[in-house]
Amino acid sequence: MVKIALVGIAGMILAVIVGSMRRDIGIWITIVSGIIIFFFGISRFEYVVDMFHNLADYIGIHETYIKIILKMIGIAYLSEFTAAICRDAGQNAIAGQVDFFGKMSMIVVSLPVLQSLLETIGEVLP
Repeated sequence: MVKIALVGIAGMILAVIVGSMRRDIGIWITIVSGIIIFFFGISRFEYVVDMFHNLADYIGIHETYIKIILKMIGIAYLSEFTAAICRDAGQNAIAGQVDFFGKMSMIVVSLPVLQSLLETIGEVLP
């Protein structure tokens, strides 16, 4: 976490200082800093994936559901990360579209779970 915080602070300071002189370079500094932080976070995400698989084995949840949950988490983080960079660059309309399609992607990914739930309810009801 210390590495991520240092990269974030250094990127922010550089983006503010350089961005006051040249906005385009400040935006690139923000993007590069964000990408570096993102890749540090990916290594942490591998731990989360392993824990989800261990929990699924322990509880007995079908692995398909775990994959869907992990896809949804990944979509949420990636769309939020992308939208934040777009907002930093002053592109609020693009950020809004990224948010919207991130949410739509999560709905599409979760449809098999909804279908399974409805089938289970249909079997229980007379």
